[in-house]
Amino acid sequence: NSAPVEVLGEGGKVTGIELMRCVSVRDANGRFAPVYDENETITVPCSNVLVAIGQRSDYGAVLAGTAAETPDGQLIAHDGVTFQTAEADVFVGGDCATGPKYTIDAIASGREGAVSIHRFVNVGQTLTIHRNLRDFKELDKENVTLPADKIKKPARAEVVIDPKKVKTMCDDRVTFTEEQIKSEASRCLSCGRSVVDPNKCIGCGICTTKCEFDAIHLHREHPECSTMVRSEDKFKAILPYAIKRGMRIVFGKKTAEEKASQKKHKEAVKAAKAAKKANK
Repeated sequence: NSAPVEVLGEGGKVTGIELMRCVSVRDANGRFAPVYDENETITVPCSNVLVAIGQRSDYGAVLAGTAAETPDGQLIAHDGVTFQTAEADVFVGGDCATGPKYTIDAIASGREGAVSIHRFVNVGQTLTIHRNLRDFKELDKENVTLPADKIKKPARAEVVIDPKKVKTMCDDRVTFTEEQIKSEASRCLSCGRSVVDPNKCIGCGICTTKCEFDAIHLHREHPECSTMVRSEDKFKAILPYAIKRGMRIVFGKKTAEEKASQKKHKEAVKAAKAAKKANK
């Protein structure tokens, strides 16, 4: 890391910029307090210098009267998984939660915060169950059943540069073709543990049959709570239940509301048939 000392120029034009080395970014308490070594500098030749202004959140009176805290005067204290603050109905995300980071980090924290808010406003839901704890475990490539170097992978697609955009502020890389995208995607052998979204996964097991490396397995944490049936025998399990359920619907004792609903449905069906007959 480094910080600018002086913009160098000659004849009214920029020729370079002098930078000094940054020794540390934060102090012992974790606060942003950069320390520089003015004796260690480098000069970088350049013809243009873009000046960017650093920013931080100014909360004003937004948090006044709430339990939300800003221990360092900049970031709002929050739960690292739910992004909930000490004020139960206040959630944070982006720079005010993590400080300056990449846009994708802000988007990710915003999404997690949105999930928490949705659960919070639906009384009775927990904010923590089935959340991604971001506990990444790197794949041990030295201890795998099928060594990665034994697998034939397609060559990496080369990035083509558009010469017309080289001297512009536009991205000069040419977009991959559909074939290149498929080729690149086929190279992936997983960089670590896959994270399953339990809010979307229904445990159908199709992914276990599609993985060419047999790397996906379903594990039942509470087998006593359900009965597993092989796909080939599904009708043996479904039909008895369906018959029993059908008998209960037809002959079972009904409440006044159920009777009224059935009567209304029959009348609607009868009216629809009469209208169809009249149109003929």
